[in-house]
Amino acid sequence: MAVIKKAQSISNIAKKKAIRSVSVQSARQPSIVSEMGDTDFGDLNQTKDGQIVSYDSTTNKFVLITADDLLGVSADDGEISQEFITTLEQELDLGQVADINLDGGGF
Repeated sequence: MAVIKKAQSISNIAKKKAIRSVSVQSARQPSIVSEMGDTDFGDLNQTKDGQIVSYDSTTNKFVLITADDLLGVSADDGEISQEFITTLEQELDLGQVADINLDGGGF
């Protein structure tokens, strides 16, 4: 009887695995908005109290603006509807505005 030898295939040959270099970067995530890299708030003090965070597309950063600035920019393009303005005038008692105590929080 003839002896049959099994041919060795390439898939059975042990190959040395390539050593992969693992680069680990550990970075602490920002815990407050002012720690983010894309903010330009300046010194956060009492002068910034009550301001609104807005995105400035010219500097690609988040900045603080006043509510007056926000309304002014919103009205510049003329997209505030007259219906909204009329409803606001009807529902808002301007005599009561000075007595409202709003707290927007703190930084």
